[in-house]
Amino acid sequence: MFKTVTVLVVALLSFNVFAAPTPAEIFSTINQRLSYMEDVALYKAIHRKPIEDIEREVVVIDKASQSAAQKGLDKQSVIGFFKAQISAAKAIQYRYRADLLSQPTTAQPRDLKTVIRPALITLGNQINTDIAAYLRDGGHFSASDYATFKTTLNSKYLIDADKKALFQALTQIRLQ
Repeated sequence: MFKTVTVLVVALLSFNVFAAPTPAEIFSTINQRLSYMEDVALYKAIHRKPIEDIEREVVVIDKASQSAAQKGLDKQSVIGFFKAQISAAKAIQYRYRADLLSQPTTAQPRDLKTVIRPALITLGNQINTDIAAYLRDGGHFSASDYATFKTTLNSKYLIDADKKALFQALTQIRLQ
């Protein structure tokens, strides 16, 4: 009897390991990625770098869309999502930098090249992997998911319009 119960429990747990992520888990990873943007803004302020770097944005979108295609996502449908993420990221950075004008900080940001960028790449790949798994499992993002998305993205520098644009782009992602 013990052996049968053990086999059953192991079998059930192994199915959970391969279960597609939930929308809430995907939204949480997107939020994690955006949570680095205050550090990015502070790093750029200290090093007198502009927030907008079109050349870097092109590289990010290219690498992210290639990663998405490798995970089985339609490359073109992901480009809009990554552009929306970049827009949200810049919105956070600009608003945070504006606050720094009247509320200076002595905080030190994590290093852009050795800490932040590697984390952003890892999280971006995780987002692609999770979205692909979710869609392959028959999932789709719908208007009923927006309330969870909106509350999960918790940066005080994101406004509803930023969140709506990002969510709308997310709903456009398709499998290859």
